[in-house]
Formats: sequence, structure tokens, C-alpha cells
Amino acid sequence: MDFTEHDVDELLRENERELRRLAEASANLRHVSGKGESRSGLTSAVVDADGRLRSVAFSPRVLRLDTAALAEEVVQAVRQAQDDQDRQARELLAVPDAHTLGPAEIARQFEEFHEAFRTESADRNERLRRMAATDPRDA
Repeated sequence: MDFTEHDVDELLRENERELRRLAEASANLRHVSGKGESRSGLTSAVVDADGRLRSVAFSPRVLRLDTAALAEEVVQAVRQAQDDQDRQARELLAVPDAHTLGPAEIARQFEEFHEAFRTESADRNERLRRMAATDPRDA
């Protein structure tokens, strides 16, 4: 099988596109924040891209709650915000929700991804090796 300079250029363009896509996804992930609210609506929270709490807001009616109920309100709002942030990140990367997958399915998908990556890398390396072997400039 003969490879041309065009083949090498196309392979390089393909790699550059993939690197740009990964860089863009990484940059976008840094800006994902989650918002959540307690079931009663008395407390809301915002978390950053790492799931760390950025802000908490309280309705004036929250003053009627005892400390245990207030703590539960905050926990509910923060969990909702973290779930929202996680959902947005998964949508951005097109990753299935881990809560719906069992450990066996996660392991199977990981192995499938790993095998596809290994095969694709080996194919690319083989194409590059062949191109280098048939490069007329090496003669």
C-alpha cells in the first residue's frame, strides 16, 4: 500500500482536530457550574466546576427552621447543585450517567474504549512506519 504526502497531511490534520476538540472540551469543563435548590425551595446553592460550593442563598422564611432542618435544606441544595454540575459535564463530554451503569458495564465500556484506543494508535503508528519506509527522500 502506497502512502502519499497527502495521506500524511490528512493524518496530521486528523490528529490536530482531535487535539483541538479535547482542548475545547477541557476549557469548557472549567466553566461548568451547577445550581440546585432544596425541595422546599428555601435554600439554593451554586457549585463550581470541581463541585466545590461557591454560594448559598436563603429565603427569609428559612428563619422559621430549627438548625437540623436548616442543615438538611443546605445539604439538599448543595447535592442538587453537584448533580446539576455533573449532568452538564457528562452532556458536554457525551458520557453516560454512571449511576445508571453497573460496575460490570462500566468495566466493559472501559475495556472497549481501551481496546479501540490501542487499535487506533497501533494503526496510526503502522501507517506512519509504512510512510517513512516508502518516503522517496530517504533514498
